Amino acid sequence: MQHPTAGNLSAANWAKVDVLTPYQRLTAEMQIRGRMRETLNDSESLFHLRNVTAEPLLPGAVPLNGVPEGLFNKAHISGLRTIEPEPPAADQVMETMRRYAMFQASSFMVTGFAEFAKAASPEMHTEILLKGRFFQLYDVTVTIIGVPGKSWTQPNLWANRDHMVGLFLG
Repeated sequence: MQHPTAGNLSAANWAKVDVLTPYQRLTAEMQIRGRMRETLNDSESLFHLRNVTAEPLLPGAVPLNGVPEGLFNKAHISGLRTIEPEPPAADQVMETMRRYAMFQASSFMVTGFAEFAKAASPEMHTEILLKGRFFQLYDVTVTIIGVPGKSWTQPNLWANRDHMVGLFLG
């Protein structure tokens, strides 16, 4: 059976992304339909990549360099960031506040900030974040657990709540 979108790749935009998995960091172009939030949280389990390069994070992971195309399962993404920030949606221009956030998974940790509408009750912030499979954090530091020297800072990261061991808001 052919993948539902395999024959119509040109109908979407492509965004350059970094994808974190438990054992590698991929850089590629990802097929985006609409906005990143909707693409990551839709019911489709796979997404298309092209021009894929992989940096192994653990021994045994295979490096890749410029692989023309591939598919990736969303369930195995730990985190994802767009290289160029996505502009806010027209309906999302509202006053926001930031809270410190620490997201812990079994193989990595992200520290940074979560953004919420100022009108949102602080008691609802965790529920708001975890509503979709992926949620966005800002000004983050990503640290790979058990790999000395493997951490980096990013302006934003979409974390996969399914990999969550703990989420702490300050």
